[in-house]
Amino acid sequence: MITSFFLKNRILKHILFWIFYLLIWVLMDVMYGIPFTKAFYNYLGCLIEIPFYYVHMYYLWPKYIGNKRYLPYFLIFIPLLLINALLVRLSQYYFIYPVLLNVSDLPNDYLSFSRILSLARSILLWFGPPTAIKILRDYYENKIRLEKVQNEQKTSELNFLRSQVNPHFLFNTLNNLYSLSLKGSKKTPEALLQLSNLLSYTLYEGAEDKISLEKEIQHLNDYIELEKLRFGNRLHLKMEMDGDFNNIMITPLILIPVVENAFKHCSLNERGDVDIYIKIAFDKGDLCIKTINPVANSKKDNTKHGIGVQNLSKRLEIIYPQRHTFRLEERNHKFYVDLCIQLYN
Repeated sequence: MITSFFLKNRILKHILFWIFYLLIWVLMDVMYGIPFTKAFYNYLGCLIEIPFYYVHMYYLWPKYIGNKRYLPYFLIFIPLLLINALLVRLSQYYFIYPVLLNVSDLPNDYLSFSRILSLARSILLWFGPPTAIKILRDYYENKIRLEKVQNEQKTSELNFLRSQVNPHFLFNTLNNLYSLSLKGSKKTPEALLQLSNLLSYTLYEGAEDKISLEKEIQHLNDYIELEKLRFGNRLHLKMEMDGDFNNIMITPLILIPVVENAFKHCSLNERGDVDIYIKIAFDKGDLCIKTINPVANSKKDNTKHGIGVQNLSKRLEIIYPQRHTFRLEERNHKFYVDLCIQLYN
């Protein structure tokens, strides 16, 4: 209860800090043989210096140093420092020494500029530790605040990208169903059932942060079965699985855009057989998927092609930064996609 009150009360924290800080300096003088009372009175002048510290650290520093306006800063800081030193000297000359310490034989030059300048240097030294503490605290608070903002931006962007996955997937799948319906295929009801399963996965499991790799691959197989209904005997698919996929967790809907991209290329081929190669491998913490498919020979507009791949690329940058490689290459009338993700450091 008391600790909670202390942490929440900023003014109290500052008061206790200055009491503790002044006490340290007093005790250091006591260690050198100065009586406690005299040492304590000697540092009463510091009470005048404390307001100067707040003016400096909470106004001058952020307004001028924070904005790299160094000349105005020094033009204001130096006179304020000298005025502060003069006020401390005056308090010592007229109150602390003659009244509290009963010292009346002060030097004639006690209020001279050289002594005021010497005290100004001492004030700079005295404010060194509190200033360093304030600067370091502000630095780490700003760093934490910046990281929080960046994380919030990443989360917001990731949620936006996730929201694009379902519409993009649905758009492609509905195109598949439209092709089947035009042909009057009896497989259309079966395809609708497959679509229902796929949408259920994307709506529910797809909203999770992590999901088992086995479920992700099952979702991939459901999608491939739907594509088989559309392509029929034209499709020649070779799929290889290598590695132990048990107990592996992965971000959902990472693999499907790569496979979608391969079928999207082939869907633009109006006639003839289509050959697609898919390999999924897991080894030593690295998950890799590779696809090879023929390049579309259609001249139709393909400006929308690649939305899913672009979306995936952005998601990978957010979720697996510097822990993935994603290469797309076209050569010899074939399109190659290689994606490797380092799931474990």
